Amino acid sequence: MTTRASDSPIVVPIHPASVIPPEVHETAVRLGVLKYLPQVIDLTREIFGGFSRVTVSEDPEFGDINIVFHVPAQGTIEEDLDKDKQWGRRMLAIIPRSPQVYLTIPEFPS
Repeated sequence: MTTRASDSPIVVPIHPASVIPPEVHETAVRLGVLKYLPQVIDLTREIFGGFSRVTVSEDPEFGDINIVFHVPAQGTIEEDLDKDKQWGRRMLAIIPRSPQVYLTIPEFPS
């Protein structure tokens, strides 16, 4: 039997281009937020442990376009809501506020 010297998880960096679908990349370029995606990916992984996918959500009636990180629900509702709040606060330090950019919490799959 082999034992690991540490119980720490092994972290393998993944380049943003390998996890961001082309339509999300194109939307990020159009919205002027592409340069922030690597930091958002890192933050999402740090707080939520990862995400299952990234999609674009558009509401033509209001002209809203959203890049959505789908994250796993892992704890209690309260724990996950605390993670949402932390993610939102820290996102404000990454992406400057502008009329074109609004931040919302990640989406938990149902």
